[in-house]
Amino acid sequence: MNTKVDDGLFEQWKSEHRDINMLMIELTEWISIQSKRRNSQFEDTVKKLAGLDSQLQAHFAREETLCDRIAESYQAGSWEAEAVRRQSDRDHMDIKNRLKHLIDRMQEAKSEQDAWSEGAYELGLIIDIIEQHEEQESESVCSLLPVNIQKTK
Repeated sequence: MNTKVDDGLFEQWKSEHRDINMLMIELTEWISIQSKRRNSQFEDTVKKLAGLDSQLQAHFAREETLCDRIAESYQAGSWEAEAVRRQSDRDHMDIKNRLKHLIDRMQEAKSEQDAWSEGAYELGLIIDIIEQHEEQESESVCSLLPVNIQKTK
């Protein structure tokens, strides 16, 4: 594979993933605190989830740009880079849809305790999916690294 890959692209990619990881940790801690309150805060949670949705949308857009730049760095093109892009696109759409569904359900529920428990559980699943996606995506992107860059990591 004849490539001219800018190592900085992969550093940007790793930075994006660290930021999302920190966001997931903060959200997990916040939802845990909210779950211990007598009156769960549906309105605050919907706002928090909407903020997460916005941050994920921006993160996914930055990832798409980085993926485009990585694919462009392969002189003859790369089916591997295209496969990573297609899988990421599918995962991003799935995550967006799951989060939108949860936000809609939380807005409708308002104060039912069962709805809170179900919503918190579903959010935990979404966080797991995001973390799995980020890990898989990171492995896939690292597999695109030229051998000389991999050895210096």
